Amino acid sequence: MADLSRREFTALAAAVAAAPLAVNRVAAGETITAQDLIDRIKKNIGVEWKAETVDGFKAGDPSTVITGVVTTSMATLAVLQQAVKAGANLVITTHPTFYARTDATTPPAGRGAGGGPASAGQNPAAPSAPQVVDPVFTAKNDFIAKNKFVVFRLTDHWRLRHPDPRAHGIATALGWTKRPVSGDPTRVEIPEVTLASLVDDVTKGLNVRGGIRVIGDPQTRVQRVGLLPGSTPIQVALQSFPAVDALVAGEVREWESAEYARDKVFAGDKKALILVGRVVSEEPGMEVCASWLKAFVPEVPIRHVAAGDPYWRPA
Repeated sequence: MADLSRREFTALAAAVAAAPLAVNRVAAGETITAQDLIDRIKKNIGVEWKAETVDGFKAGDPSTVITGVVTTSMATLAVLQQAVKAGANLVITTHPTFYARTDATTPPAGRGAGGGPASAGQNPAAPSAPQVVDPVFTAKNDFIAKNKFVVFRLTDHWRLRHPDPRAHGIATALGWTKRPVSGDPTRVEIPEVTLASLVDDVTKGLNVRGGIRVIGDPQTRVQRVGLLPGSTPIQVALQSFPAVDALVAGEVREWESAEYARDKVFAGDKKALILVGRVVSEEPGMEVCASWLKAFVPEVPIRHVAAGDPYWRPA
């Protein structure tokens, strides 16, 4: 490993060591394992559990007795450290813990490695690429193992609940829960404000540090707002724009919805698109998840820990 990687690993390891081991706070006779808790989630989620899904255990032993639960949008090292300090050893996260949809605990070997499609037709006797060692993956795996963490991803089934708990979370964070249109939490009517004022409210209410981006005239008057947490395909944007003045969304493909919104504004349509980032947009929904879990998991403390906006904006 190169000198730089050693320094990176040392810094990460020091951060890991700074967090004490979790203390078991479960009272005698009131224990629950990670698998028991997830079984309750499946029973109470309100939608049929899919055979093929990204949801599932990503780290740790499902038979582990749980001392506490943390919900979060992203199980970062900082979130894991806060979970340890809170005495929790089960983390329920919306997004991958290991930086990819597969949640593999080691880095990908690179293009064409490992016998995948890119290596089709190559000499089958050729040696496979060596496993990549990365200090961030190593530190995170060591931290999880040292603290006997169990990490469970809950995204596919959480977003299928109705009404959408992610949109409800945003509405709660922004004080809009009493303003849904026709009982739909993804659409609200607010007292008319300028787009600039709305952006300021969204920035403060969702604790956006630097990841916010806006398309539209700052002086556009806004009253009808659509809430689109997560990743929004162009089809959803097309369906949503006619009914609202502004969309508050997580992320979009820049060459799809963002450019569509830009052309609408250029053509004189008084519309706006506010992007806060996918992780930030789904964080309030995981706070809703913590409250939801408390209704049927009384054995252990449950709390939400926000991953926060990963970006900052230069002056």
